[in-house]
Amino acid sequence: MKNAIKKQLREKAKDHTTTMGVLAVTNTLNGKQYIQGSLNLEALVNKMKFLLNGGMFTHPQVQKEWNESGGDAFIFEFVTIVPDQNNEYINYRQEIQKAEQAYISENNIQLY
Repeated sequence: MKNAIKKQLREKAKDHTTTMGVLAVTNTLNGKQYIQGSLNLEALVNKMKFLLNGGMFTHPQVQKEWNESGGDAFIFEFVTIVPDQNNEYINYRQEIQKAEQAYISENNIQLY
């Protein structure tokens, strides 16, 4: 039984694809956004929530507002998705950086 479950989990892990792109963390009380790109947006959300809840986030203003308002005042959303083209010659970090800059310049947003 255990081997069957392990096999299922291995297969599921092989089929799992990560989402690359740009994450916006929005404070719903003042509309300010923290923008960050990543090769794995799901992992970035988990990391940011862990750091914010632990009081260890690198951006002091975001951390301060998180502490004052709580996590319910913030929305985490994937604002730009960079598709995986299965091309080893594409620099995905560079593509994500371009998408991040494009999102900031195309949208009239208040940044931290």
